[in-house]
Amino acid sequence: MIRPVHKMILAAMALLLATATYAAPLSDKPGTAMAPNKDALFLRDAAEASALEIAASKLAQTRAGGEQVKAFAAQMIRDHQAADEKMLQLARKLGIQLPASPPELKKQQLEDLGKLSGGAFDSAYARQFGVEAHQEAVALFRKAADDAKDDSVKAFARQTLPTLNHHLEMARQLASQAKQ
Repeated sequence: MIRPVHKMILAAMALLLATATYAAPLSDKPGTAMAPNKDALFLRDAAEASALEIAASKLAQTRAGGEQVKAFAAQMIRDHQAADEKMLQLARKLGIQLPASPPELKKQQLEDLGKLSGGAFDSAYARQFGVEAHQEAVALFRKAADDAKDDSVKAFARQTLPTLNHHLEMARQLASQAKQ
């Protein structure tokens, strides 16, 4: 025989289990639950990576020493903002709130970059936010292009991959020229 107290505990556990599968949309607001959906996690990671690259590229507009670095940064800003628009529309359609800023862990990297200028900036920017960031982005988007469950997420990843691969090649060339 189940006692009334046990019934309440079982009911509370059932309620917790039932609501646990419906996590809140992704958000950059502290304390907000994250959706367990891998497609949503991909979009969050992609938004954070893009925000990081845009922020670093905006720094490059004022701190870079070389015109090639400034031109690369300008293209990164344009291309990533265009991709962000598509990603934001997709996220809205799926009911997902995306973060609007780089992850906290990467903000220190941006601060450190902001302390540099000229050739030292060019080299660090090309390596960290050109080559390394785009290697990570290509891997992230390639996985989503192959594994995403939602067809529109998969299509977005596939459509964006060629641009990211092009950015990576440009970044590798820039990094080889920006060596100190």
